[in-house]
Amino acid sequence: MGLVLIGTGLGLFFAKINNKAIFDAVVRWWPLVFVLLGLEVLVLSFWGKDNNSLVKYDIFSIFIILLIVFCGLGFYSLEGIGVTAKINDYLTSHEYRIRTSTSEIAVEPEVERLVISAPFCGLKIQTSETNKISSYSYALARADSQEAAKNLADKGTELMSNTSGNTQFISFQLPAIENVQTTEYTIIIPQNIDVELHNGDSVQIYTYVLDNDWKIASSGDLQIFIPRQADLTIRALVDESNTLGGSVTWEGTETTEETADSSNNAKKVVQVELGNETQSMDIALDSGSSILVNQL
Repeated sequence: MGLVLIGTGLGLFFAKINNKAIFDAVVRWWPLVFVLLGLEVLVLSFWGKDNNSLVKYDIFSIFIILLIVFCGLGFYSLEGIGVTAKINDYLTSHEYRIRTSTSEIAVEPEVERLVISAPFCGLKIQTSETNKISSYSYALARADSQEAAKNLADKGTELMSNTSGNTQFISFQLPAIENVQTTEYTIIIPQNIDVELHNGDSVQIYTYVLDNDWKIASSGDLQIFIPRQADLTIRALVDESNTLGGSVTWEGTETTEETADSSNNAKKVVQVELGNETQSMDIALDSGSSILVNQL
């Protein structure tokens, strides 16, 4: 056992000088502890016979030996199911915030409507003078280097699309990798195509030019930024638990007939009228969410 202590100390000292981890070496060679412990007992037994002295073991000594054996078996089991490898990865890696590579999808000329199924993380939508859809994301990735973290984040991130008639459907595939967590997506879409959005988390919409209509079914908070000279009517179906705000003036209407009752969650329609009201944005908001509309 003395050799084990000396070897461990030298290994740690060598690792400290050379800035290397010895976790792998410890995991690989730890069974030698049992070999050295057994050899020590045998050597002392034979040495005791030659010197007419016996090696005596009390209950505590037997308990310590059994404890070492069972701890070794438990450690071997943890190694077998991959726990030690995960501990090693955690100790030797760092968490990086990564911007993934940009992916692009073409939009055919006959497409008149985009249906976007938002991921269950933050989503930012921007419009631009383009005939394609671009997307990138930010993710937290744990790896031993920033380059490895970016490779992990890029591996599982995918923008998926299919077209039916004049409608193009867009969805997001979140990374199915244990060490990667996507925190926010950004998608850039054409400004002249109508949009239908289904989201389950917070969404920010930036429209610098309004040439399209929007329909939004939201389970999370909405932040909408529109041009100051926009010709737009915003209609939102909300209840008393929703929060309305921003730089625009909301006008309330009567409670809808379908849900008109004495409860506080009765639905009502509120709206904002801007300019000539050429374009429209219809919003259905779940209870507890908020809408903020600001003019840029």
